[in-house]
Amino acid sequence: MNRAFKIGERYRDTGSFRNPDDQFLRWIRGPLNSGIKNTGGIRDLGTDRSDAPAALVLVSNDKGVSQHDDPWEDTLAVNSGYICYWGDAKAENPYDESKQNQKIKSAFDRKASGRREEVPPVLVFRKPQSGTVEFCGLCVPDHLEIHSYHDDSGTQIPNYLFHFSILNTQSVPVSWLHDRARTNSSENAPEVWKQWVRTGDVKQWPTGELLDAVGGTIRRYEQPEVAVSDAFRAETFERYGRACTLTDIREEALLDLAHVLPRSERPELAEHPENVFVLNSLHHRAFDAHLFTIDSEYRIRASPSFDPAHPFLKQTIVDRQGERLTLPPDARVQSEFLEELNSSLSWL
Repeated sequence: MNRAFKIGERYRDTGSFRNPDDQFLRWIRGPLNSGIKNTGGIRDLGTDRSDAPAALVLVSNDKGVSQHDDPWEDTLAVNSGYICYWGDAKAENPYDESKQNQKIKSAFDRKASGRREEVPPVLVFRKPQSGTVEFCGLCVPDHLEIHSYHDDSGTQIPNYLFHFSILNTQSVPVSWLHDRARTNSSENAPEVWKQWVRTGDVKQWPTGELLDAVGGTIRRYEQPEVAVSDAFRAETFERYGRACTLTDIREEALLDLAHVLPRSERPELAEHPENVFVLNSLHHRAFDAHLFTIDSEYRIRASPSFDPAHPFLKQTIVDRQGERLTLPPDARVQSEFLEELNSSLSWL
């Protein structure tokens, strides 16, 4: 069977690979002699040919799911393409002696030394409730940090905080994990994984944009910007009918002001009513990354290199190439601003 883990989909975790209804431990074990253990957050899929695991499987419990107190809170920013995952550390199990931490750190060390072919794929799941896991993506190491907290006795407990980038693929074939465990084959690997191993290029979920390194291996996900007032935001949302211009999404918590000419570069236009329109946060990110634009006739124009793994981005941008948008009667984007933006795009 062509089983695969897909981002955002949930799978039954019975805690036993022997259970025929299990879609987690049983799928990962498959035809192998051994799979991953039914233990805590950090699990590894072993291999007979080397000490390096065939894959690392990380599970992050939603608040209240675990029976045990956990001071470490992971960040699963799936729609932003990155994950911050705390290692295993306790007073009686120091972070730098934890065998599970060592397996993750070894992957970061191999990546840092350019031995990407020796880095195991990292599959991250969240546990929203007992008996269920949800796939968050196929990840590669980015950078790590060490932070501390104080337990109830006042003892300082340091721990690793591992930062991962999610690769731009919606699904991961389970057969690839079996191939890696048996023969280290990448024949069934997602193409973005093969590209990362070959070149180190990270095409990040969900837009497929290529990450740039800043100051070594650390990636920056935010940049300084000029703030806009709540009043301007409210007026713009009202003018655009409190809906995303491309998708008609109306959940206000998901909506952003998208600036045609960036406010960080043109602060004098930060609150110009014809330099903004409304997008949901996912499309806003793709717009700011210049993966698509809108021309002076309000037609959607997508970069030839824009190959999103997220089906919603494909359906609402790539498949609508050349379609003209209809703005609300009171809304307008100044054509001169669009022309200035688009003149800077090498692909247009």
